[in-house]
Amino acid sequence: MEEERRALREEVAEFAKYGRKFEKAIDTVMAGGVKECRFLPSGRKVFSVVGTLGDEFIDPEKPYCSCSNFFFRVAGGREELCYHLLSHRIAVITGRVAVVEFRDDEYGEYFSATIKDVFEILEKSG
Repeated sequence: MEEERRALREEVAEFAKYGRKFEKAIDTVMAGGVKECRFLPSGRKVFSVVGTLGDEFIDPEKPYCSCSNFFFRVAGGREELCYHLLSHRIAVITGRVAVVEFRDDEYGEYFSATIKDVFEILEKSG
């Protein structure tokens, strides 16, 4: 396990500049915490990353994350990104994104559950 972690860290060493966030992102990626939910046949995608308090919804193209760190520090201009977005970048580069497929008719239910989770996480984080 430690050898695999070391190899992953070396593969994405350019992100080591993020320090503690980098280490947390490596742990998240190794645990399979970066998810891409694909809805078929439309091909719609929803991304999430397992965080300390639960799943965080992300949009890597914007970039956006539902976590409080993103809201207070990244959107506020004090930090470049949160560890959830960093985890996604690392998982994409290393091919470690967990893909889960759903039918299009499951999208509404999935999204409702995701939004509920986001609000529960926000409550926990204060």
